[in-house]
Amino acid sequence: MNRSRTWDVAYTLVLGLFLLSSIGLTLASLSSGKNKVLILSDGKNYYIWARSLMFDGDVDFRNDYQILYGQDTFPPEASMVTPAGHVVDKYPVGMAILEAPGLLLGDVVSRYVTHSPTDGVSVPYQIGVAWSLIILYLVSFFLLYRAMLSLGVSRMLAFGFCVTALLGTNLIHYVAKEMTMVHAAGVAVFNVLLFLVVKWVDASERIRAVHGLLLGGLLGLLFLVRNTNGLLAPVLAAVVLARRRIRFGEVLPVIGGAAVVASLQPLSLWFLWGRLRFSTYYNESFSSGLSGILNTLVSARHGLLVYSPWYAVLLLFVVYGAVRIPRLRYICGAAISSFLSFAIANGTWWCWWFGYSFGNRAFVELLPALSLVAALTVSRLNLDRRAVAAIVVVMVIVMAANLYLWMGYLLQAYPYDGSHSIGEAYFWLLSHSPASLIQRMAH
Repeated sequence: MNRSRTWDVAYTLVLGLFLLSSIGLTLASLSSGKNKVLILSDGKNYYIWARSLMFDGDVDFRNDYQILYGQDTFPPEASMVTPAGHVVDKYPVGMAILEAPGLLLGDVVSRYVTHSPTDGVSVPYQIGVAWSLIILYLVSFFLLYRAMLSLGVSRMLAFGFCVTALLGTNLIHYVAKEMTMVHAAGVAVFNVLLFLVVKWVDASERIRAVHGLLLGGLLGLLFLVRNTNGLLAPVLAAVVLARRRIRFGEVLPVIGGAAVVASLQPLSLWFLWGRLRFSTYYNESFSSGLSGILNTLVSARHGLLVYSPWYAVLLLFVVYGAVRIPRLRYICGAAISSFLSFAIANGTWWCWWFGYSFGNRAFVELLPALSLVAALTVSRLNLDRRAVAAIVVVMVIVMAANLYLWMGYLLQAYPYDGSHSIGEAYFWLLSHSPASLIQRMAH
């Protein structure tokens, strides 16, 4: 087996093992603990759109809140009513589109195989949605790897940067545990979009209209999943323009496809509110200012660079590429622009710590863009073996530290909401007895 084939097989094996481990974690979540559910936290509110539209054929969410939350505390918006008389759901509908295949599969299994309750929340539905999303996320990471190779990244570097993004950052939690949250979904849509952009933007031929419509539709979906994902557009544009000039006629189908899909947001809000709206959030604002930007990056309360230092490593590579490698200046600049835009949008948001979160979940969608550009930078440096070995050592340390932090988070060894010190998070193992950890594992 040649060396190239070895890296491809190794990466496929890593993704396969990750899939099996994630499936095992979902089964463990269903068989133990007090909450035998897979659709958790804000994921319930995203899923409400999918369940209500499929089972009730309406946007009246009263019964959906009751079914999904049960005895748990309802979110504040569940007690608010729109002018159209519907209960508020402040989340966009993009996630519901990605959940639809799993929901339909769960319905078939519930009706004809297990004869479970066909209520949209019984075990077949939850497994169908959870597993279909996990598979989507991991398939998208295979496409990210292929896109890196097409752009000139070596297999070894593509392997390292992709695996570290999965195992060395907070993304791992939103793929394997809280897969119905919106963050890994944004990563997946971006990965698919990047792969298709690299595949179809060829200097020798025009982009076909059907391809442009699909690219535009995916752009619209990227926005529809989480609106701030639109801030990733500069990176995609830089990838396109680095390959060749784009004719205006090629852009029109992209704009059309994006507009059609993105219009589902005001359309859904029209039915929910009974009037034209563009923002799903109705009484929340960007009010934290500069202090929020600093806190969201470096504070003890879910500071991005504190609990997921791999983002800092990626940024260092990207900045170096922007300064020292002229051929990468524009794509590195685009990645820096997207990061700064995310920092401003997330940091000025009133809830800059983003509630219950493993690290700072609001930056997860940046990972494929930063990983791609950092990998391109490193691939242009002609590093010797010592430098490559140093990068590998950093990757291994980052992954080990992240897995350790994640284990503490899963065991609730430190608070989900970030009301802990940095030391309490990083030294959680020292502050708990073996007996207490075993008890936490059982629950």
